Amino acid sequence: MYNFLQLLFPFKTTQLVSHAFDEKFEEWDKPSRQIQISAIAFLTAILYMLFSMLNKSWATENLQNLMLKVHLFVVVPMLLVISFLAFRRKYYNTVMNILAVSPIISIICHAYIISKLPYQAPYQMEGYMIIFWTFVISGLTFKHALISASCSAIILLTTAYFYINQPDYYTMHVFWVFCSFSFGFLGALIFDQSRKAVYSSHQELHQIAITDNLTGVFNRNQLNQVLKAQIDKCTKESHSFGLIILDIDHFKAVNDTFGHDIGDKVLQQTAQLLSELTQNDDILFRWGGEEFIIVALDVNKQSLIQYCDVVRKQFEQESFGTTESMTVSIGATLLQPEDTQDKLISRADKALYKAKENGRNNCVYI
Repeated sequence: MYNFLQLLFPFKTTQLVSHAFDEKFEEWDKPSRQIQISAIAFLTAILYMLFSMLNKSWATENLQNLMLKVHLFVVVPMLLVISFLAFRRKYYNTVMNILAVSPIISIICHAYIISKLPYQAPYQMEGYMIIFWTFVISGLTFKHALISASCSAIILLTTAYFYINQPDYYTMHVFWVFCSFSFGFLGALIFDQSRKAVYSSHQELHQIAITDNLTGVFNRNQLNQVLKAQIDKCTKESHSFGLIILDIDHFKAVNDTFGHDIGDKVLQQTAQLLSELTQNDDILFRWGGEEFIIVALDVNKQSLIQYCDVVRKQFEQESFGTTESMTVSIGATLLQPEDTQDKLISRADKALYKAKENGRNNCVYI
């Protein structure tokens, strides 16, 4: 569909690259959409109540009573229920479905009432407004709005064919339905694309903020967030996790001997190797310079030490394009009761310095 729309409209449409993107966008978009749906549904209900109070000399008393009953006992309660439920996150999908159906119900009521009116012009505008409201104002997602508005337009055109006797009058009716649908469709499409563009930019900026530019792994800023979350979780659930600090031995000599370009490639290859060696939900960070940190989940002292030794040996066997094999020194520790982020990192850092004092290319646990 997006390829077809790209041919019709001069602006660039955003085609979703994956179902995962669609799901993440919907989760990001839900809070603001919930506010919109709740506010608009409530305002629309108020406006329908005000309409019920207006004098309608162009309608008979029986038809005025019919409009009053339809609006106050069908449309208004439906909108108020939508407004009330919209703020409850667990009802989001239900609200979206009810909201998509509500314009169709309103159009059916509209079509029935207008078929009884001897003078239809004052009431005709409601049908056109409902279509535009569905697309642009209601808060429906673009797909929901398209389905709902299409059904409403079909009902509006089909029913009018039977109660509008003058061909010219019906032609104008078709034209105004087309106008309300096309303006609504285009407005909804632009709004949908704008929201997705904002989300995409938000994701890109977020990714830049939490990742290291050279290696592509998480950076120090993200480490602070992860450690805080894991410490809080472990405190509540009474379990622990491991923190590993790795330092590439004699890395300065690599830069001095081979240049910074080779040094950068060594850092990138190190990040790639460590990413491949991380287990399950373990998280890799670049701590700074030639130092990397791994937050190892679901480990004990023995498994943490074994894991560090596997990383050390694998690193020593890796070919980095230098004349000699390269090694790492590793410091490791487990989260202890009453640990803060600073205490945890400081303890792992002390273990790393002990590993270096012991001649490098070894692991120390504290």
